[in-house]
Amino acid sequence: MVETLETATQINQKRTKALLLTILSTTVVVSIGLFAPHSVSGTTITPGDLQSWNPNVSCHATLATVHQVIGNHFNSSTQGALESGGPFGVLNGTDESSLHPPCVAPNVNGTINPTFVEIHGISLTGNSIVEDGAVGGKCGARYTPTNGGGPYPGGQIFCNAYGVFQDTTEYTGNCETLQDPNPKICIRLEIDRDWMAAGYCGAGTVCNNSTFDSLNPTQKIDVQGFVAWHPPSSSGHGYSSWELHPLSAWRISNGSTPDLSITASPSSLSLQQGSSTTSLVTVQSTGGFSGTVTLAASTSPAIANTTTISFNPSMVSLTQGSSATSTMTVQTSPSTPTGSYNLNIKATSGSIVRILTIHLVVTTPPPDFTLSANPTSMTVPIGSSGMTTITLHSLYNFVGTVNLAASVAPVDSTSSLSLIDPTASFSPASVALIANGTSTSTMTVSSSLLTTPGTYTITITANSGTISHSATVTVTISLL
Repeated sequence: MVETLETATQINQKRTKALLLTILSTTVVVSIGLFAPHSVSGTTITPGDLQSWNPNVSCHATLATVHQVIGNHFNSSTQGALESGGPFGVLNGTDESSLHPPCVAPNVNGTINPTFVEIHGISLTGNSIVEDGAVGGKCGARYTPTNGGGPYPGGQIFCNAYGVFQDTTEYTGNCETLQDPNPKICIRLEIDRDWMAAGYCGAGTVCNNSTFDSLNPTQKIDVQGFVAWHPPSSSGHGYSSWELHPLSAWRISNGSTPDLSITASPSSLSLQQGSSTTSLVTVQSTGGFSGTVTLAASTSPAIANTTTISFNPSMVSLTQGSSATSTMTVQTSPSTPTGSYNLNIKATSGSIVRILTIHLVVTTPPPDFTLSANPTSMTVPIGSSGMTTITLHSLYNFVGTVNLAASVAPVDSTSSLSLIDPTASFSPASVALIANGTSTSTMTVSSSLLTTPGTYTITITANSGTISHSATVTVTISLL
């Protein structure tokens, strides 16, 4: 009996040790799951303690890699990451545009985990660019319903800015082709338009969409944002449907490759036909770049022939780590078609070419008209008269009656002594204009025998409601 009891005790002790080892091993696996080469679905992740770079985000970020965020479950045909592999909390379609996303949320596996992450040292996938939203149609003039649904400030239009990024230490393929058989370890970063409208992102912020647009695959960035997932809706997006949306902050990683970045303030322009506006373009040295940079710009062929773009100066010099500015002036003509267009700012230095795309909106001015006289100068013999044609042209669908009047003022010392100045009359004195039409009136300038020879200025005034324009005609009264 004694021997039997000892054997049973030994067996129980072995089982207890085995159970403890199993529990310990499980604990270790769970605790290091986030830092393993492949994320483990269902892992409980302790929220990170990294401060947000964006003052509008109260969550603390958890440090992760692209691979850890998207997990290790891939579609067998496309090799795109599946939702079942992601261990982090995932924002739903409503929260991903929210100005205040939740810091924790469930994933498809039912695990409640942090949603806010920080990833270091990633870059655009090869041959890709950051799209400004106009291409993808992700633009709007109102907040999403989750943010109240009201119009954006000033009636502006904002667009999402987005691109597909990768960690080249893990993956160097193209996430948008089927030719690459490897798992596509990529993630989409998207600055939300509501965040730009609210001032959370945009020029001068930690999620500057203008400089984000100018990134290229040679530049590595660090990012903070909220984890989101989209079911594959297209062949390209389906390869890696994981996103950081909204992307709340990004910065250039420390690097040594000489390069340039471009920003523009404002980063979107709106002007009327026939007017001009300016934007301050800043070129920044990165990675130790120094040299001369030439600036140029182009826009849509639809308005290229009626729009001019100039820079002052058109060439800037940079030393390592410095920046330089140039004022870009955009001038439209009255015939420039209205609409929303892309304007591409190009900075070139040797083999380095960086392009920043900003938005240009051309609008129709309020109805107006023009006034002109022909000829604008005449000689009238004393006691005689002369005539000039007054032309009125409707602009921007102006319709109405324009009333003409004139005032006469001596110019030189002799005419200032005149007892009777020349007089001006119109036939007709009221001119009717139809939309975009042209009408004329004849102005007759008469002098009497008591008019002193000399030079006189006749100021013609055309009024219609609150609109007023003027033109001048110089009249010389001669003895013969």
